[in-house]
Amino acid sequence: MNSDALTCPKCLRKLQWPVVPERSRSARVIVRTGNDAFIRHPHARIRLYRDDRNSGGDLVGHIGSWGGPTTLRYLLRFDIPQAFANAHVSLKAFKPTRALLKLRIADGGRHNGLPIRIYPLTRPFQAGSGKVTIREKESDGCDWYHSMPLVVWQREGGDYAEKPSAVAILGEEGERETIIDVTALIADRFKDFANTGIWEDPGMIIMRDPGRYGYYGYLTIHSFEAHRPGPTVISPELFIH
Repeated sequence: MNSDALTCPKCLRKLQWPVVPERSRSARVIVRTGNDAFIRHPHARIRLYRDDRNSGGDLVGHIGSWGGPTTLRYLLRFDIPQAFANAHVSLKAFKPTRALLKLRIADGGRHNGLPIRIYPLTRPFQAGSGKVTIREKESDGCDWYHSMPLVVWQREGGDYAEKPSAVAILGEEGERETIIDVTALIADRFKDFANTGIWEDPGMIIMRDPGRYGYYGYLTIHSFEAHRPGPTVISPELFIH
């Protein structure tokens, strides 16, 4: 790469570098903001609170099985463009080599782990502000049948692509946090952005792994709403290298 600066032919002053130097080291962007919602099949509802409608405003929620194999699901979408803008990193020039999702368990260690699978959503969702513990439900977000008010999922429980996907054991051996490799899912979003010039990311859906049998029950995790100021982070994080 030629490092000679452009010069003024009259005063011979250096004006600017002819090219922008390449990044000298790899970058890592941490994404901690976005939208999320917990949805559940009517068979998994808690009748006291009628919570099968929407729970996009809860600090914690459930992933797993209750009244069916994959009846408790979690939808989340990270605000990746905003995180890159805050970090002053070009989204267009960035080539991800690794992406890690970190989820925190809110069950206090009373679990042995839950096999989960993560799929890329193909339809955006609206998180809403409903909460499980409030009987009067807010119908301003997604649920098992709707991605947002008046918009029906093509497939009940969320529209998603079967491939690529990521697998993990959530809360294995009672651990309080789980790190999941979601490189394939995030790399696809960047690839589409490079081809179209438009950032489209409906998000992810997390459920109990439908291909693993013999596991029942559910785990409770912290949501984006659990974010709080200070050094301790308990809400979801996405690390993009």
